[in-house]
This record gives sequence, C-alpha cells and structure tokens, in this order.
Amino acid sequence: MGKTKKLIELDDKAIEILEKQAKLEKRSLKNYIEYTLEEQAVRFSEPSEAYKAMMDDMIDRDENGTLKTHSWEAIKAQYGR
Repeated sequence: MGKTKKLIELDDKAIEILEKQAKLEKRSLKNYIEYTLEEQAVRFSEPSEAYKAMMDDMIDRDENGTLKTHSWEAIKAQYGR
C-alpha cells in the first residue's frame, strides 16, 4: 500500500495534549498521530467479526421474536434520570 503526505494544522492545545499522549506511549508525536489516524481508519473500514456476529445474533432474535428491547424513557426511569 502506498503512502501519501498531507499537511495538517492543529490547535496548539491539541498538539500539547497529543504530545503528552505520545510520550505516555513512548512514541514521537508524528508516529503517534499517524498510528492514531490509521487505527481510526481501520475502525471506519469494516466492522469487526465480533460485532458482525453480535449483530447477526440480534437480527436472528428479532426475527424469532425473542429480542427484548426497552424504550429510552424506561431506561432513563430505571437509572433515575
């Protein structure tokens, strides 16, 4: 797979935060930003096998009438909101 260079501009505060995170992971800022963006791109590309299996199970249970759902209002009431 090829590589493409892009010039990005980030707020000074964002750079400061990212530098701290990079140091915690013993990475350079550049490496940390590249790694983080590549990981995020992978998450956007396709759902994981575990997620697909979970969704297939939920669809099956919905079609069989065994899926239990709760309204948002019921959930808020249960947790005192």
